[in-house]
Amino acid sequence: MLFVGDVMGHDGQINAAFNKTTNSYEYEDAFKFVKPILNEYDLRIANLEVTLAGKPYKGYPQFSSPDDLPETLINTGFNIILTSNNHSCDRGSKGVARTLDKLDELGVAHTGTFRNQAERDRTYPLMVKKNGMKIAMLNYTYGTNGLSVAKPLIVNYIDSNVIKADVLKAKERGAEYIICNMHWGSEYKLLPNNYQKTYEKLCYRIGVDMVIGGHPHVVQPIVKKEINGEDKLTVWSLGNFVSNMQIRHTRGGVMVGATIKKKDNKITLEEVKHHIVYVLAKQEGATKPYYILPDFDYNKFRLGFLGEVDIKRMKLYFSDARKLYAEENAGNEESIVSEESPIGQLYIKFLTQYYSVLLPKTNDDILMDPNLGAYLHETLRSDGSNAILSGVCSTKEQAAANLSFIKDCGMAEAKIVLVKPGKIEIIE
Repeated sequence: MLFVGDVMGHDGQINAAFNKTTNSYEYEDAFKFVKPILNEYDLRIANLEVTLAGKPYKGYPQFSSPDDLPETLINTGFNIILTSNNHSCDRGSKGVARTLDKLDELGVAHTGTFRNQAERDRTYPLMVKKNGMKIAMLNYTYGTNGLSVAKPLIVNYIDSNVIKADVLKAKERGAEYIICNMHWGSEYKLLPNNYQKTYEKLCYRIGVDMVIGGHPHVVQPIVKKEINGEDKLTVWSLGNFVSNMQIRHTRGGVMVGATIKKKDNKITLEEVKHHIVYVLAKQEGATKPYYILPDFDYNKFRLGFLGEVDIKRMKLYFSDARKLYAEENAGNEESIVSEESPIGQLYIKFLTQYYSVLLPKTNDDILMDPNLGAYLHETLRSDGSNAILSGVCSTKEQAAANLSFIKDCGMAEAKIVLVKPGKIEIIE
């Protein structure tokens, strides 16, 4: 399982995502450096800290983001979306309901807010079956900024009696492992407060196996601990996965990977590791993606990819997080992308060039196609025009195999191309 922090939609992000060339909102390129890491995991969980209430799109303090944002999350690989957070009620009842409608339309599993009690009774806790294991996914928030929505809509709030009842229901429905995702804590504080500690203890006392936190917009410690002879994992705060926040500790977050294994009808927590990520807003010709960047020497392969200010900020961000983790973490280790690794080799191609197959002009809805979508990705030229591609290949010969596959799918006009930053050259 891979857990990431808050997916925000500030005004700067919305404005940057708008592509005048295509008259649409574009997020795909921003996620390309984390997508290969997501692909290593079965369950990929993100907190959607915006509503999908439609236009007018707006950032802080009452968020509504374009539908293209959750579409991109799913194209990137996320398959569980959390919706209970302090911004759930930002756009009133319409915002809660339309967010659920859109996520249902996209076919992604989600939990935390509900249209009515009957829906909550039927679908909560979210039960996930994977690799012979039955996992219950819970999600709660400390509050909704003083806003509320009228019945029958429901937002899950942190409440000891409610959580106890939900954990009991999860066990009755056969849950073998229970994960509680909590939106809690003091913003911008690097250590958990007493509220967090109280509810973490409650969760473990009633049978939860993991407690994963968000909301402070900064990373807080990751701790693997033993309770009553069983390994537990607490992530006090994942920080920001993507945002426009610019103060010192808010410029990124952490992706936490945890592996569980079933043996002799017992599930145990195995490896826990994390990737620290930094958010870089970078003008790329006509567009400005908010890149989510794991630690890597990007400028070694694309000179000037990060400017001097961002190099300093990125180094400081990683240094701050590592200092905190060195003092407070337990039972986990940092994972860093090396140049020699398969993911590192992908990064080098993204930063320099790679061969691929350009699909004939088509709507980017094809990225959601259940059969083809996994093989495709979108990128933008420097003029803002978009391209749907298949494959990230080292050689023209490798791309030819992809071309054969794409033509077999009925796209006879597909072409082999050489992809460089902001530029796509047709080879044949």
